[in-house]
Amino acid sequence: MLELPDGTDAVHGCFFELRRSGVNGKPMAMDRIDETVVRGTAETWTLRNGADMTHNFHVHDMRFRVLEVNGREPEPALRGRKDTVAIPVGTTMKIALRFDGPADPDTPCMYHRRLPAHEGHGMTGRFVVVEPGGRAGRPKAHEGH
Repeated sequence: MLELPDGTDAVHGCFFELRRSGVNGKPMAMDRIDETVVRGTAETWTLRNGADMTHNFHVHDMRFRVLEVNGREPEPALRGRKDTVAIPVGTTMKIALRFDGPADPDTPCMYHRRLPAHEGHGMTGRFVVVEPGGRAGRPKAHEGH
């Protein structure tokens, strides 16, 4: 099993404001790639719940480590391998991810809140994994994810 990243070798960081209207003020769009990550690298993502309820945040095809919750070490239940975390209202959580899977610039993965009753609200973003020096391609019309 691959070692979880600890954030010390992160080459890039992203900020995601989670609101009912979408991520970073943008609702999900099937024709848009929101982030491009490089295969074999680690990143830190900062997640801020600016919505009016707790949101579960999930990253497709990834396992990550929670580094901080509101600038502090996470409680024991949040330590270890995760693919989904609950982020209470007003909370900022920093996670570390390593992108060791296959690269495919044309097939996006998603990060999103994991509340089936609210999937239509658009709090979803899409990212692609590319080889070093690569660029995002053109997403297919309909994903099977």
